[in-house]
Amino acid sequence: MTTLLAGKSLKFWFDASRKTALGQSVMPYVLGTLLAVATVVYTGFAIDGTNVALMVIGLLGVILAHSGINLLDDYFDYTGGAVKARRELENGGMRARMGKCSYFESGVTPEDTRRVATLFIVIALLLGVVVLVLRGWPVAVFALVTLVLGVAYAGPPLRLSYHGLGELIVGIICGPLVVIAAYYVALGEIQPIAILASIPAGLLTINILNAHSIMDFESDKAANRITTVGLMGSKMAGFVFGVLLVVVSYASVVAAVLLGVFSVFTLAVLITLPMSIAFIRMLFLYIKEPETPVEFKAWMGPAGNWKRIKAAGIDWFMARWLLARNLLMAFVLIVAIGNFIRM
Repeated sequence: MTTLLAGKSLKFWFDASRKTALGQSVMPYVLGTLLAVATVVYTGFAIDGTNVALMVIGLLGVILAHSGINLLDDYFDYTGGAVKARRELENGGMRARMGKCSYFESGVTPEDTRRVATLFIVIALLLGVVVLVLRGWPVAVFALVTLVLGVAYAGPPLRLSYHGLGELIVGIICGPLVVIAAYYVALGEIQPIAILASIPAGLLTINILNAHSIMDFESDKAANRITTVGLMGSKMAGFVFGVLLVVVSYASVVAAVLLGVFSVFTLAVLITLPMSIAFIRMLFLYIKEPETPVEFKAWMGPAGNWKRIKAAGIDWFMARWLLARNLLMAFVLIVAIGNFIRM
């Protein structure tokens, strides 16, 4: 195993794969799973050890697939020259994204990264085969579509994230695909509640990447990477798009409640409005006064080692990225818990 991991530990590779981003896929998976459990509770459906085992196997598969795809993204960005272009901007004094692929400085090579990414994805697929045997052919559809979109995100020949489709692709994967797949894995069927819940999960995932693209606007252009914001032509257009993503996320929950699909208690997502407002204000401030310092408050959710982030000089980026991520995580968790309560 040590050889397969290029002499590094699993922890090293999960850190390298940007484990802080796992919330984008893990929480939507948890959402789909908890909605399935809620369905079981209110329909009297039996749940046994097999169901629980499938939920856990599915979760491990999501974590490994997400980590593997992130590592592949690094590999393709590095070998394609995007990382070099970004570093040249950083060395020239421009604030670009934090050191992407900085773990290469520990002695691993791009080829090591590609091999470990492949290993993670293969294990995820093997776990998918186990679920496929017990749940049927829809699992293969979910797995293969996710794999194709994930690899094509930065990989040739499509390189979707270089042609303005990256945000949409990740939103589809972490929204409809993950949420509905998790529901199906847990229950063996698909209900409207999972479909409707996948909408805000997908939109708020796109919101994370959209904020990312606004802050990376100049460096993405230098790396010849066209994002959705790049297609729109300006950071302000991207900001307006981000506001719409957040507003429609709340509106989708209200609509689901009015349709009688969600419990009225899912309206508790409104308690995340302060997070949304703070995020929108932070993003607007970045566009108008990018050098103005921002502070991450405790009520904004987990931020890891904030002192370390500030010391590294990446607080300007991470404050906005973390707040967008935490908004997604809090939002989908409240939707899941709210549907356990019925009038």
